[in-house]
Amino acid sequence: MTRYLLFLILLCVKTASLAQDIQPIVFSGGKNFVGKDVIQIEYGLNFERQIKSIRTINQQISQYGLFKYGVLHNLDFSISYNYAREQYFVSDQMRRSNGLSNITAGFKKKISKNYSFQSNVGFSKNEMGELLGSFQVSAISEHIIDSFLAWENNLGLNWANGDPQANLMYLSGLTFTIPYPLDFILEFYGQYGQQAWNNYTNVGIGYYFSKDIMLEAYAGYGNTLNQQSTFFSVNIYWRLVPARYSEK
Repeated sequence: MTRYLLFLILLCVKTASLAQDIQPIVFSGGKNFVGKDVIQIEYGLNFERQIKSIRTINQQISQYGLFKYGVLHNLDFSISYNYAREQYFVSDQMRRSNGLSNITAGFKKKISKNYSFQSNVGFSKNEMGELLGSFQVSAISEHIIDSFLAWENNLGLNWANGDPQANLMYLSGLTFTIPYPLDFILEFYGQYGQQAWNNYTNVGIGYYFSKDIMLEAYAGYGNTLNQQSTFFSVNIYWRLVPARYSEK
């Protein structure tokens, strides 16, 4: 399983002068924009356990890394990778599969106050070593309901691995600040199509070590083609901000 997204927190706090182009805290897999010339680096680990039958268990460990750059205050460029390795336990015997990886790059552009558009292209290798391509487009809405609550909704299409038939992707997530430096996150997301039919829900908690360093931990449940799974994720975020943003 490639998890496209790990969807995080935003706090819309504006400051005067040049600093109003960047929010004090914007760690985002999907939410908001990092700010012009700001760099955001992300790294995460995910462990998933899926019970296929009484005697067969599938475990997957995956990791991802992401580099995001603010081209403009309302335009972000990002490039990411994901690597996964599976282990099968059949009648107490373990079997391993080769690691599957993919690389994705794309842009996110604001089109109005609360709405933006994102497009990505990706490349991956299957178990036979063949290079495959994919393409995604998403419409994103982000709303600040109150100073302590943010609501995000994503809806998009994913043409995976060269398949001409697109899968429908969705996400709906709430983030509660309870209070800073702690966040509580609740998300629902999944994909639908001829080759994909999965739904996931997770709860998470985030902790800000500083305005530029954040750690999140998630626990969740998934259902893929009537096969249940549980997973746990840990993600860290680090932001590099130009010195001019701290100038008055």
